[in-house]
Amino acid sequence: RSMLNRYTSVLKMVIDNIQGQKLPGNIYKNYAELFAKVAHLLTTWAVTSLSAKGKLPFDPGYFDLVVFDEASQCDIASALPLLYRAKAAVVIGDPKQLSHISTLKRGYDQQLLDKYDLIDEFPHWSYSNNSLFDLASGLVNGNDVIHLLDHHRSHADIIEYSNKEFYESRLRVATNYDRLKRRTSGDSGIRWINVKGETKRPVTGGAINIAEVNAVCAEIEDLILHKGYEG
Repeated sequence: RSMLNRYTSVLKMVIDNIQGQKLPGNIYKNYAELFAKVAHLLTTWAVTSLSAKGKLPFDPGYFDLVVFDEASQCDIASALPLLYRAKAAVVIGDPKQLSHISTLKRGYDQQLLDKYDLIDEFPHWSYSNNSLFDLASGLVNGNDVIHLLDHHRSHADIIEYSNKEFYESRLRVATNYDRLKRRTSGDSGIRWINVKGETKRPVTGGAINIAEVNAVCAEIEDLILHKGYEG
């Protein structure tokens, strides 16, 4: 108990460290020593791909298993240090969802693959084109792939659109309707509201369309304040 308390305290120092600011070396040394002593007590660790640096030992096969969730949004390069630390991997994702955002210039990774004579054997490792899920799905055999077909999140009126358009109607709606709060029994799950506006891109931040923002706010106001929806 005392050792776990000390580990937690040192871990907070490591986590709270301002990015770019160097911690005293003895703190990292103390953290590494404590980690080795408590790792067998804390059997499951949850981290992001980029937050593992400096917090988990960079030793081959240190962990029995690494599980990647939302792997279609994970780039291959960020996953390599975690794969190095594990003896086996489970890659979970949905190729129908958005992939990771690549900041490489168009065609740059293809140039690197060609420069180092990797284009023939390793095109599927392309950073810009493939996510971790894309890579993994091509490396395993059919017996190692498990498809999750039951959908528990949405009413059929909502998920059936995606089910039909993207999943070839293979999803089975297993949502517990008793837990859902619908506005009225006759409402459709998805409605289309046409908003004419102009998209502007400021110097910093993402693009914005004020007309769409106002329309969304108006819908929420009507739903909550005027119609008393509690869902």
